[in-house]
Amino acid sequence: MSRRPPTRLGLEAAVARLEDLYGTPAPPPATDPFALVVLENAAYLVDDARRLAVFARLREETGLVPETLLSLAPVALARLIHDGGMLPEHRAEKLRAAALTVLEIDGGAAGLREEVAGGRGAKLLRRFPGIGEPGADKIQLLACVKKTLAPDSNALRVLVRLGYGEESGNYTQQYRSAAAAVALELPDDFAWLIRAHQLLRRHGQELCKRNAPRCAACPLTRSCRYYLAATARTPD
Repeated sequence: MSRRPPTRLGLEAAVARLEDLYGTPAPPPATDPFALVVLENAAYLVDDARRLAVFARLREETGLVPETLLSLAPVALARLIHDGGMLPEHRAEKLRAAALTVLEIDGGAAGLREEVAGGRGAKLLRRFPGIGEPGADKIQLLACVKKTLAPDSNALRVLVRLGYGEESGNYTQQYRSAAAAVALELPDDFAWLIRAHQLLRRHGQELCKRNAPRCAACPLTRSCRYYLAATARTPD
């Protein structure tokens, strides 16, 4: 079976093509570290529109103030985030745990913001429910602190198919492999990095899906290992 080698497009060119396809993403709904922790935990397995609606309601009702979150009865908090997917009571407990965790930090949410801004927040962030290595990277990216793409599972799939890193049954290993592979192509431009993070994620959600990807509509096929392997043909 013959197999065409992928044509390396380069990260900036690939992101430019995605921006041509999808348009420039809207700014993130938050950049404050504690607000981003809340956003991560307020909803589960729902689309972005529902996640953002739940987050907006929570911010309107509580100001995302830890003490205010804790002042709500668990049942009231669960009712407030009910539209955010399954197990609202469990999600409410995670939000309460996040509020308690941030209050353990000197200065509370402002103290967390200072720690993250000073480049000292990675370990602190991982103390919060729902925040692992990728989540901590994402918060530091959106806070304009860490030069990373912080890919979620959708964006990570796109990067690996474009040749950045190797597929692995171990998610952490695959994440770190892609991060290392792409590091030298990351510009010193946080606005661009955030747009790239958003565009790669959207591409993984809409076209570069895990199963039955819509390759015919993708502008990156010539650089895609998955597409070239799937379309390889035995020579006549």
